[in-house]
Amino acid sequence: MTVMNRDDQLTQVLGAGIESFDIPEDQFKVAEFAYKAACDFLSTYWSGSGTGGALYPQGSMRLGTVTALIHRHDEYDLDMVCRHDLELSQIDPEDLKADVGDALENFVKEHPELRLTLDDEGRRCWTFVHDLLPFHMDVLPAIPNAAAEPNGIWATDTEGSRWHPSAPTDYADWFLGVLHDEWLAGAIRIAESRQMDVEQLPRNAFKTTLQRTVQALKRHRDIYFSDDPSNRPSSIIITTLAARSYEPGGDLFNVLHHVVHQMPDHVESRFGRYVIANPVEPDENFADRWIGHPVRARRFFEWLEAAQRDFTAIGDAHDTGDMLDQTALALGIRAARAAEQAVATGTTARRSAMIATRVPAGSDRFA
Repeated sequence: MTVMNRDDQLTQVLGAGIESFDIPEDQFKVAEFAYKAACDFLSTYWSGSGTGGALYPQGSMRLGTVTALIHRHDEYDLDMVCRHDLELSQIDPEDLKADVGDALENFVKEHPELRLTLDDEGRRCWTFVHDLLPFHMDVLPAIPNAAAEPNGIWATDTEGSRWHPSAPTDYADWFLGVLHDEWLAGAIRIAESRQMDVEQLPRNAFKTTLQRTVQALKRHRDIYFSDDPSNRPSSIIITTLAARSYEPGGDLFNVLHHVVHQMPDHVESRFGRYVIANPVEPDENFADRWIGHPVRARRFFEWLEAAQRDFTAIGDAHDTGDMLDQTALALGIRAARAAEQAVATGTTARRSAMIATRVPAGSDRFA
């Protein structure tokens, strides 16, 4: 019987616990089918008016960091952009929002077999809710931003400026570039073990330690802010600071521990305001919702301190039982039960060291 060292045991517990937040394969297939059907529908919907359209993933779906939302009964949030290929002078935000809403409503009516319902209009998005399964798809209406080609967009927003500039594709490229070296090393090992070319391996064949770290931080945030959701830091803030703090080469626990302790160093202060700049749109401040709401900034730093304590406690655990107890406190009962099962069955111990630190994803394939 092989006895695991401390780092491998921490990776086993954390890896299995965080993996439990992934969208289940059967639910993903339903979402993927609906997504592809919507892509086909929107690709021709506006052709009669001489314009085109497209639907593509953004956010955690594209980054490989989808995490069950504890404040929505472990529902999954899948983010999309619906781009209508118009110029800025051809439409205003209100009309675009309504236009895309009409398109999505028509899609729902033409595909009742998908069991989707179009929810009430949100601040920036329209939302598909599945009638039976715990996932929803947020669809952001947008048009191309000619000044930020090829990937920049103007998105609708019912609050603040009439148009909201964004570049989700460029942001995804930046994030995936940060973790590329770790991904490539893992891909080479998997390809060699399966006697296949690296090029044949899909981008989301497994999760890197950075992706798992982001998932862990998002879950910890959701637990911490369960009674104060209005002050929850956004996922884009967590993802950006984690990526800026990430250093490749460590096992899962050490990467997570390093990241959560380095994140405060990447929050800037300019002229009395906190700034977390978009790495691909430096003029965009992800912390703009903190302006005029100092409690949000205070609560963010309080949460980071709690995350530092809780994840350190997992590493300082005296034995496996204590490690599982601390995992339950940091990540919830769902994660602790998954970790306990992995310990009981020795699941991670039978994997190679590489796979043990990069748990196979098996789901996020929209990208």
